[in-house]
Amino acid sequence: MVIEQLEAMKSFTNAEKQIAEYILKNPFELSELTAEGLGKKTYTSKASVFRFCKKMGVSGYDELRRRVEHESNEQTRLKILLEQEPISKETTLKDIISIIPSVYETAISKTKMLLDFSTISRVIGYMKRADKVDIYSGGITYSCASAARFKFLSIGMDCNAHSGVNEHYIMANRDRKVVALLLSFTGQNPTMIQIAEYLKKNGIFVVGVGGIESSKLKDVCDEYIEMFNLELVMSMEILTPFTSLTYVLDILFAALLIEDYEKNLKYSVDVIKNKFIDKADKSFYENFLE
Repeated sequence: MVIEQLEAMKSFTNAEKQIAEYILKNPFELSELTAEGLGKKTYTSKASVFRFCKKMGVSGYDELRRRVEHESNEQTRLKILLEQEPISKETTLKDIISIIPSVYETAISKTKMLLDFSTISRVIGYMKRADKVDIYSGGITYSCASAARFKFLSIGMDCNAHSGVNEHYIMANRDRKVVALLLSFTGQNPTMIQIAEYLKKNGIFVVGVGGIESSKLKDVCDEYIEMFNLELVMSMEILTPFTSLTYVLDILFAALLIEDYEKNLKYSVDVIKNKFIDKADKSFYENFLE
């Protein structure tokens, strides 16, 4: 990076150090200065500026200006992001215990404000009438998909979690009513966009759940549920979209659970009863399973 070279000042002459120091102190002024102007500001010369550009490994003064401006903008953006970080190297364990719930609360409250009730209602209706639900995801979102699959299965829904497209599987289920949930923290995952396009082409109803950094996935899907995703720098950034996505999937799960409340209540009661089988019966079942 150009700015790193300027800061290092490796093998710089006195004139070059003067130019470097001026640029570092005034990075956003460079776009308004000509090479001659920079020479005057640094008490050097136009020729010194051109030699400096050559030493920096750029094609000329215009490229130097562009790269300094771009890198300075990125540094400013990074600084702002770091200021938003919920933790720092001074954060204590006691702080973390208090901070984590606030991260969850922010993710949930921000996502709640983004939710469109009509969209959620329609999606629940489609899922209720579906023969099966397929959840597509990749990377960290696959853990969200797996957890959601477990929950949907617990209320009797035929549900699978996928990390890619299985064409034979899709063809084998084309006569069934299938709803596909596509998960993307940002909404711009190219793999999810390609999967959505393929599923739509094969007549599958596609629901996207993701961020709003890009409308590409949203434009492909039949329905799209927006979630909050705060851009951070440290790995804490995983917590926000993970919590937001889990919140949305739990809304769908809970809504479908109460759609057939009596049946799901019976399932739960049967599970509880099964835990209290007397020891003799339990021994029988254990021997039978062996």
